[in-house]
Amino acid sequence: MERLDNESISMNSGGDQPSIDDGGVSGRVKSVATSVRQKASTIPAMLADGLEAGAEALRQRRPSPNATTPGTSVAVANDSSIDAVTDTLATGMQSSAEWLRDADIDKLKSGVEKQVKEHPARSLLVALGAGYLIGKILRR
Repeated sequence: MERLDNESISMNSGGDQPSIDDGGVSGRVKSVATSVRQKASTIPAMLADGLEAGAEALRQRRPSPNATTPGTSVAVANDSSIDAVTDTLATGMQSSAEWLRDADIDKLKSGVEKQVKEHPARSLLVALGAGYLIGKILRR
């Protein structure tokens, strides 16, 4: 046991500490950071594509006016309120996709920072609420 302690002391007492190859590590960190930035820059476009596809799917799934559910006397497909909600949802998804495509991420970031600085308590409550809802969704 003493021998191991003495060896470890003598190895470290020489003053020659192992150095990390700064060029290799920093080069790898820079390449990873560049890769992450590139992938992050495509996220808004991917979200916008998903929203547009969802809006199109909603519009295509709209039931035909003559369709009824077998065994029922009420034709749910003819309900104009369902059509209105579907149209509103699809339009909202489409406008969100357009906003994501046109949004300046730096301007958005500065706006969020300003909001957090001016209203920290409200921002914290919104973040907690969003986290709770996301947690509930992911548990299912």
